[in-house]
Amino acid sequence: MKLKQKIIALNVSTLFIMLIALGTIITAITDNYNLQTVLRYLESQGDYAAVYIEQYSINKAPNFFEVPNVMRTNANFLSAVLKETAKCRVQIFYGSERLGDSDPDIGTDIAIRPEIKEAFDNNRAYFIKEGKSRVFYYAVPVSIGDKFLYSVGFIYPLTEADNMKANTINMFLITGLLSALLVTLGSTFISNKMTDPIKSLNEATKRFSKGDLECRSAANTRDEVGELSSTFNAMADNIQDQISKLNYEKEKQKYFFDNFTHEIRTPLTTIIGYAELLWKTDDSEVRDKSLFYITSEGKRMLKMMERLLELSKLKNYSFEVHRASTDLKKLIEDVCESLQYKAKRYNTAFRLDLQHVTHSIDPDLVKQLIINVIDNSIKYSKSSVIDIVLKKQKTVELVIRDYGCGIDAKNLENIFDPYYKVDKSRNSQIEGWGLGLSIAKEIVEKHNGSIRIESAVDKGTSVIVTL
Repeated sequence: MKLKQKIIALNVSTLFIMLIALGTIITAITDNYNLQTVLRYLESQGDYAAVYIEQYSINKAPNFFEVPNVMRTNANFLSAVLKETAKCRVQIFYGSERLGDSDPDIGTDIAIRPEIKEAFDNNRAYFIKEGKSRVFYYAVPVSIGDKFLYSVGFIYPLTEADNMKANTINMFLITGLLSALLVTLGSTFISNKMTDPIKSLNEATKRFSKGDLECRSAANTRDEVGELSSTFNAMADNIQDQISKLNYEKEKQKYFFDNFTHEIRTPLTTIIGYAELLWKTDDSEVRDKSLFYITSEGKRMLKMMERLLELSKLKNYSFEVHRASTDLKKLIEDVCESLQYKAKRYNTAFRLDLQHVTHSIDPDLVKQLIINVIDNSIKYSKSSVIDIVLKKQKTVELVIRDYGCGIDAKNLENIFDPYYKVDKSRNSQIEGWGLGLSIAKEIVEKHNGSIRIESAVDKGTSVIVTL
């Protein structure tokens, strides 16, 4: 059974249960009230009948001992008179004998009923005969002179009470049918309002599960379904974003392997070529030259693998920053000293403007950061001078500025991406795999700092590190 049908069935069932319970209670209360009204009416008629019969018999009898004869002779007359007053059948009994009956031709049963027997014990009594047409039997004792005891019985048909009871039941049946119709229509309308957003959400879920990542739920109700719809849409956005990131990482990985394969082929080819040459030559000059190139190309491959491992470690957060109070001025001077030989090869000189700054850093990581940035400037800028400025105000700021070829705006947007190289020629004469700045950025972020690059073509590049 669908949710819509369940809602309708629940509402209609609840309505019927309430109407049945309410109808039963109201019908019972109404019928009991009617019966109590009849009882009070017959009690008043019984009081009147007792007085009337006593007065009539005493006045009619020549002496007190003639009362039985008067009652026997006038019982039918008295019953008829009392009928006109009570508006129902009246009977007069003496012992087990029926002396008078206002309707003598109705029925032949002269058996003494229970309420008549109870009246001869000087008690008032009644009972209700159940059936298709109920009858209220009521009897009162009539004592004449405390010597003669008679019983007057009233047979009152409960036609009006039965009609009212039937009308009440019919009213509830009609009300129930009309209410069921209205509840069905109302429940259908409300359930549609409830289930339509669920259908929309379900349809969106099916389409999304089949790969339609652009599909979203249109349910915008201000209830739990609306909240679920919003949660689903947020989940779908997040999944789509994650899939996009995975696809991007997949493409980036493919791009990396393509570049890595190309990069590693050159030194391997060189190594293999010179290794084969060693087997074929006895010339010492050729042998020395072959060994030099094999060694230099092997070191270049080793350096590439080390940088790849460093970046992998940084991305996986598998290392901890070990901070220590460090003299940054001396650290930078040591880096420049170690890179002095390489700078001379590229006809580049350093100009240092360093304040005495002591700061809490990981000296090994920051040293690697500075080496990467300066090494890039040496190799790619073709600048005769590299300025290195260190100063401290509110923050520690390190600026490494060259005056070389610069970087255009398009390449500047992706400069920190791993494996990204501004030089697309893959010239084997220029070392590098596009990892230096990516590693530098990771190190700065580990120190809760920032790094940015300002550059203009043919005017130079500035790398600004803030710690």
